[in-house]
Amino acid sequence: MKKLLTTIGLLSSIFAQDGKLAVSILDFTGEDVKEKFLRACYQQLETSLIESNRFTVIEKSQRDELLKEQEFQSSGICDEACAVEIGKMVGAEYLMLGEIIGFADLYQVNIKIINIEKGDVAEKVTKQISGGMGELLNGMEEASREIVRRISSGGQAQQPVLQTGLPTAVQKTYGSVDISTDPLGANILIDGVERGVTPKTIADLEAGPHNLTLVYPGYERLQKRIMVEDGKTIPISEYLVPKTGSLSILSEPIGATVYLDDFPKGQTPLDVNELPVKDYMIRLTLDDYQVLERRVTVQYAENTTQKYTLDPLPGKLNLFTSPSNVTIYVNGKKYTSSSSGIASIDLPVGRYTIQISKEGYEPKEENLSIKANDRVELDINLKKLPAGVSSNPDMGFLSVASSNKKVRLKIQGIQEIQQLPLDYYELIYGTYNLKAFGIGLESKKKSVMIQQQKTTKVEINLNPKQRAKAVRYSLMFPGGGQMYTGSKSRIRGLIYAGTFIGTGALLSKGISTYSDENKLLDQYQANYNAATSTAEIDATWALYEQQSATVNDAQTNLMILSTTLVSAWLTSIIDSYFFSGL
Repeated sequence: MKKLLTTIGLLSSIFAQDGKLAVSILDFTGEDVKEKFLRACYQQLETSLIESNRFTVIEKSQRDELLKEQEFQSSGICDEACAVEIGKMVGAEYLMLGEIIGFADLYQVNIKIINIEKGDVAEKVTKQISGGMGELLNGMEEASREIVRRISSGGQAQQPVLQTGLPTAVQKTYGSVDISTDPLGANILIDGVERGVTPKTIADLEAGPHNLTLVYPGYERLQKRIMVEDGKTIPISEYLVPKTGSLSILSEPIGATVYLDDFPKGQTPLDVNELPVKDYMIRLTLDDYQVLERRVTVQYAENTTQKYTLDPLPGKLNLFTSPSNVTIYVNGKKYTSSSSGIASIDLPVGRYTIQISKEGYEPKEENLSIKANDRVELDINLKKLPAGVSSNPDMGFLSVASSNKKVRLKIQGIQEIQQLPLDYYELIYGTYNLKAFGIGLESKKKSVMIQQQKTTKVEINLNPKQRAKAVRYSLMFPGGGQMYTGSKSRIRGLIYAGTFIGTGALLSKGISTYSDENKLLDQYQANYNAATSTAEIDATWALYEQQSATVNDAQTNLMILSTTLVSAWLTSIIDSYFFSGL
C-alpha cells in the first residue's frame, strides 16, 4: 500500500505541471564511446528539453524511483516494447531511446521517439557530428531542438476557456528584446531555439519568462532567465567570459625569458593563469643560448605543462695555417684551410682534438675547449719534412722516371693520373701495379713494392708504336689498326668497325633473303613446267618472270654489300699504313 501511495504521489507531481506533454529519456547506449560521454550527452539532452519549456520532463531520478517502487527489472538493452512498458509505468507520453556510435573522427547520434499510447516509433532523429566533446554536446542541443519541432504540437498546453456561453481564447501579448554581447557574434538561443547572432533585436517573443542562452566559440556558455513585457523592448547587454586554462613553462637551464605571442610574461619556471583557450607561439631567450620557438595549445580548464631544453650558442674556431691548404681534423671530422691559410669552423660547446697535416710537413695536434658563444683563434705553423721522409710511419715514397716525353702513369688504387717524371709520391706501404702510357707509345705495366719510410725508384721506358702492328691489327679486324695507333685516329677506327659490323649484318640478312627468293623461283618454275592449259601456262609464266626480277634484285644487293664490306676492310688497312701518324 505504501509503495502504491508513493507511486501515485510521484505521478501526481509530474502531471501537475501546466498540462504539458510528459516525456522521459532512457540512459544512452553506445558503441566505441566512453561512458562519461554517454552520461554527458544524456544530461545535455535532458537539460535542453527542460529549458525548451515545452514538456514536463520526467528526470532520471524520478523515473528510477517510479520503476523501483513498481519493482521493474530490466535485462539491460531496452527495445521498443520495453520502452513502451517503462513509459506506461512512469506516466510518460513519449519516451526517447538514445544511441551514440563512435567512429575515427565523428559520432553518429540516433534518437528514437516512442509514442507510448500508440506503442511505436513516432519519430527518429539522426545526426553526424565531427569533433570532440564540445561539438558532441552542441550536437545534442541541435537534436533537442529537432525533437521539440517534431513533437511540440502535441505538447502545447491548452489555453483556458471562459465559461460564458461561447468559448473565448485568452489574448496573447508580445514584446521584444535587444541583445548585444562583448564580443559580438554570439549565437542566440531562446527556449532552445536558435534566433541569430548578436547584436540583434527579437520582436516576436510572447510576454512572460524565457530561457536565454548565448554561445560563442572559446567563451563560457551564458544562460539566464529573462522576462519579456507586453509592448516593450528589453535591452540585454552581456559580457561573455572567455574559456581559460593555465600554462606552466619550465626550461633547462632556468631563467629564460618567456614571450607569449611576442609579449613578455616573465622568466622560467613560469606559471601563467587564466589564459584564453587558443594556440600560442612561445619564444624563450637566454644569454649564450639559441632562441627557442614552439607552438602550444591551451586547453579549457586544464594546466598545460611544457618543458624545454635550450641549446647553447655555438663557438667559433678560427685557424690561421702556414702553409695554406692544410687538412684539418676536428674530432675526426675533416676540414680544409683556404688558399690564404684561413679556416673558420662553428663548433658546439665541448672539448675538441685538432689535427693539422699536409703532405711533406710534420703534423701537429692541439686540444682545446669551446664555450657558448666563444671565439678561439689558433696560429698553426707546420715544419717541412726533408725529402724522402714521411709524416706517417706507414708511408713510403715512389719515384718514377722515363726516357720518353709526355708519359702518364696510372697507379693502382689512385684515381688521379700522374705525369712523369714523378718524385717522392707518398704511398702507404704495399705492392702496387703501375701502367705507363703516352701518345704514339706502347703502354707498359710494372709492379712495385713500397716500403715504410723508404723511396722506391723506377724507370719505365716505352717503345714507339709500329706501323706494321697497325696494319696487322687492321687485317685482323677493320678499325683495329686505328684503335691501336691512338686517340687521333680512333674515331676513324670506330667508323671502319661500325661500317664493317653493320654491313656484315645486312649481308647476312641479304644472303638469307636471296636463298628464300631462289627457292620460291624454283617453285614457280616447277609450276610452269607442270601447267597444261593455256591460261595456266600464262599465269605461272607471269609469276616466274616477276620472281626472277626479285631474285636479280637480291643478287645485286648482295654484290653491293659485299663490295662495301671488302672496301671498308681494305680502306682500314691502307689507312693504318699511310695515315696512322707513326
